[in-house]
Amino acid sequence: MLSELTSPLTLAQARHLLRRACCTVDPDRVANVVGRRAREVVEEWVSEPFTSSLQPGPYWVDRLYPPHSASSKEIESFFADNDRYCREVRILWLNDLLSGTLRARMSLFWHGHFVTELDKYQFGALAYRYAIKLAMGALGDFKDLTMGFVTDGAMLLYLDGNVNQRYAPNENFARELMELFTMGPVDPSGNSNYTQKDIVEAARAFTGWGIYPRESWEAQIAYYYHDRGEKIIFGQNGAFDHKDVIELIFSQRSPQVAFFLASKLLKEFLYHEPNTDLVSAVAERIMDHDFVIGPVLVDILSSEVFFDSNFRGGRITSPLEYLLLTISALDGRPPENMDFREELLQAATDLGQNLLSPPNVGGWPGHRAWLATDTLPSRWSQAEGGLFEGAGGVDFELVAERFLELGATHPALSFPVRLAEAVFAVPLEFIDVPQIGQPFGGDLHQNPLPSEFLDSPDYERNLVKLFLGSTPWYEWAPTVNQSLRSRAKTALMVRNYVIKLSQFPEFQLT
Repeated sequence: MLSELTSPLTLAQARHLLRRACCTVDPDRVANVVGRRAREVVEEWVSEPFTSSLQPGPYWVDRLYPPHSASSKEIESFFADNDRYCREVRILWLNDLLSGTLRARMSLFWHGHFVTELDKYQFGALAYRYAIKLAMGALGDFKDLTMGFVTDGAMLLYLDGNVNQRYAPNENFARELMELFTMGPVDPSGNSNYTQKDIVEAARAFTGWGIYPRESWEAQIAYYYHDRGEKIIFGQNGAFDHKDVIELIFSQRSPQVAFFLASKLLKEFLYHEPNTDLVSAVAERIMDHDFVIGPVLVDILSSEVFFDSNFRGGRITSPLEYLLLTISALDGRPPENMDFREELLQAATDLGQNLLSPPNVGGWPGHRAWLATDTLPSRWSQAEGGLFEGAGGVDFELVAERFLELGATHPALSFPVRLAEAVFAVPLEFIDVPQIGQPFGGDLHQNPLPSEFLDSPDYERNLVKLFLGSTPWYEWAPTVNQSLRSRAKTALMVRNYVIKLSQFPEFQLT
């Protein structure tokens, strides 16, 4: 089921790999991947040294909550600064995503898995620690990553672990740990993976941990509130603590954890409803790699099934994917303007993906839930306005240069197709390009269209019409020596064409 693709990557396959694995289709990176073996490329990404815009930590990362003696004015000042800290974490995380690394892409995946919500835990210092934990553990040991969130400050506050005490155990974290973070409610045969008794007993093992922001941003255990008594979990007896519970889950329910994780990875990187045999094959690889994620991703992202053309365009992009893919496909470079980066974050929030604040502990539902009667028009509005306008927006003069075919005899007839191939994940032959009845502009008697173009597929001819409008095909031939007025006209034509493409349903797919 996971046979390796050994042939050199084609242009379409290289774009597919980068779209899914890195949220980017930067033409320069695409060119670097074309002709190489997928396994070689992904192994290179997995082994890259850890670098992140999240490091080194901001200067304020260790600033504690004001002491009991602080005045109300000092507390107000702290929270005013804290709002800025939270925005800064979002920007740093966006910068990381704009880097286009597989590790950054995986940190976003884990954000929808080990969910916390900033509105509940509030503190920028905890948001930073949460984000860096995801980034550093993104390609590492899943068991270690899970263990880290048992005592994560944001998680403790989000799932009420800080009030989980031996006299009043709180089951929230124990329940979500089993249901959403590790194994899910049932195995592939429909058998229960755990009981309510297992949750109750695990909750006792997690008692006593808390966050005391006047003292430290790291979790501390108050042994007086920790239940040291004997517990029974998965039929095993012992005076278990938090580490023991994680060890029990990964020893007593290892196949179930592997299957659950395999299903989530395939939904994220392949298609939304993977078949059971494929999930089982990936689960075996997860266990073979002892739950270390990097090698598992190498297996998935270099497999023949990953590159099956039937699955290209099989996922609806999240708002962040939509924005990052569109910018990278057109401009190929991260926006340097800080205001524009702020606008990107706001655009993602407006479209339903507020970084650091998923809607609930289950994360963003994803796939079809991303598109609705209100969100799709909002995506169109983003394309027409904020994404392509203002300081830091897409430079359409550069887009024209980037996708002009060097030495093309008839650039107006090749450019629209080349650009469409770059921005659509779906092969062009599968896109429902509307029939345009309006004839080509200009004097076609004196300047007849080339026969090879007239013999091209309908969708190509209609894409060219969509781009040119009433402009004669033989008059659109940009050169490096164009006047400012001509360059502006070219940029406007390219911009309008991209906006039209962005309104195709297939533009929302990856």
